[in-house]
Amino acid sequence: MQVTNIQACNDRRNPKRRPVRKRTSGAGDCPLFDLSGKRILIVGGISKIKAFYRRLIEEKSAVFEYHDGWGKHGLEGLIRRSDMVLCPVNCNSHNACLSVKKLCKKYCKRVQMLPNSSLSSISQALLRNAGTN
Repeated sequence: MQVTNIQACNDRRNPKRRPVRKRTSGAGDCPLFDLSGKRILIVGGISKIKAFYRRLIEEKSAVFEYHDGWGKHGLEGLIRRSDMVLCPVNCNSHNACLSVKKLCKKYCKRVQMLPNSSLSSISQALLRNAGTN
């Protein structure tokens, strides 16, 4: 996401002069937005865009893990070794979301319940949690 700052023009000598726009880089380009080897697990999501999830997370120097959300097979082990769990609620069952919450509580893992499985939603969750350990 690019943030655009608009500076007001206070020059009365040139009334046709327009505001100056300065472009700042997005949060993804910020050196502080580095997940430095943390293991990020996405439970559920859209399996067709799994490659995009992987690229988004690995660009931030993190390790990508994925569980499709069907069944509990292997989920406990993935949660145990992850640093952060992202769980979109729009594509997981109520039971699956409860299981993720219980397992994260059991292993003291940070879990982020997301409203949807879009790339922007996942990116925002990563940004919110990038500075915390």
